[in-house]
Amino acid sequence: MRYLPIHVDLKEAKILIVGGGRAAEAKMRTLVNTQAALIVVAMDISDEIQKWVSADKCVWKQRAYKKSDISGVRLVYLASEDIALDSRVAEHAHAQNILVNRADDKQASDFFSPAIIDRSPVTISIGTEGTSPALARALKQDIESRLPNNLGKFALMLAKSRKRLMGILPSFAARQHFWATLFNGSDLTTKLSWDEAMVESKVSAQLAGLDSSSGHVALVGAGPGDPDLMTHQARHKLFSADVIVYDRLVSKDVLGFGRKEAEYIYVGKNPNGRTTPQEEINKILVAKAKKGLSVVRLKGGDPLIFGRADEEVDVLVAAGISFEICPGITSAAAAAAAIGVSLTARGQNKAVSLITGHDTKGFAEQDWTGLARPDARAAIYMGIGAARFIQGRLLVHGASAQLPVSVVENASCPEQKIVSSRLGTLADDLETQGIKGPAILMIGYAVRDVKKLQLVKTITKTGR
Repeated sequence: MRYLPIHVDLKEAKILIVGGGRAAEAKMRTLVNTQAALIVVAMDISDEIQKWVSADKCVWKQRAYKKSDISGVRLVYLASEDIALDSRVAEHAHAQNILVNRADDKQASDFFSPAIIDRSPVTISIGTEGTSPALARALKQDIESRLPNNLGKFALMLAKSRKRLMGILPSFAARQHFWATLFNGSDLTTKLSWDEAMVESKVSAQLAGLDSSSGHVALVGAGPGDPDLMTHQARHKLFSADVIVYDRLVSKDVLGFGRKEAEYIYVGKNPNGRTTPQEEINKILVAKAKKGLSVVRLKGGDPLIFGRADEEVDVLVAAGISFEICPGITSAAAAAAAIGVSLTARGQNKAVSLITGHDTKGFAEQDWTGLARPDARAAIYMGIGAARFIQGRLLVHGASAQLPVSVVENASCPEQKIVSSRLGTLADDLETQGIKGPAILMIGYAVRDVKKLQLVKTITKTGR
């Protein structure tokens, strides 16, 4: 993100608009709705700007621009459509560290005017960093159609409750959690329709049930990496969390759903690197929950598949801490989708084994005889380092060297990579292709025809 969207207090702030034609008029349509002091410098002005002058929404100086016009100005809009003049004004403004917006010139602008949805005091701004104002306007139209007209009134009702909470919940973090919890769960559209009595009732009910001494832990599946594959439940839990304890495989985009005020604790287990012991993770969950905080234990994929959920739940139960488990899409499902195949297929396999390449003792032993059967299918997690071991075990127990194996690295992520291999060459293919992980070994699964697979990818991207 190159441009930071911020809301600036423009009450009585001087804003200079150089130019009086259509370009200046377009810039002013939003500005005239603010409380800024607008000054238009131009020899001629459009009929619409003349109306604003007559309505005392702006002041018109009917003359050429002077360097003194910059004095005391907060922002400058250049819309004279005279390149030399706009450049001269920009030079004067920058000499005094004044930000400049230049009509239809992204490179010469310090800031952009976003498309705005005005439900004062609620305002929603949509920007494209100057790349496509038309797209911003289209998004505005779509979002605006979804919002109730009384949204501003609703915000004012909440403002009254905020003042009330200041005395009841002196902690900023506690108030943040209160509001996050209030807006968590059911359809937001329904909540936006609450009247003042309903808002008061809901706030009172939540305060009545509030116990600052009891925390809560949610074991949440972050999915395979693509934030679009997160569940609504996972997003809601992240939004209302005070503390987010997350793993190495949780993507930055997924973490973005958490509140910026939350505490983020990294407890990743890095192969051949720094590892956070499970006992330390357990202590963190218990300690934070005992402070009365809402804790999210965020795991890549699904917390119930090789996520040590039982170990953490046992500790929470022993400590008397309430918990819940929020399932997520596991990486095996994302990998199957990536290669365009079903995990189970009629007439081929009645089951699929989800197994790990490593356990606490090293390479994990499995029912190799069963896995080597022609109709067996398996998705192997954490199997890259154990690939040669897995390959050898399956071959020794009768699996065909021609058995198809698909490897999907970073399933669902932008850097996703697919390798089509055979059991007999699996370990060598992984080395040749530079597969380091995280990756899923799809034993018995062949990548669907390239042309059909490309169609699957196209449909998937279009539907997102």
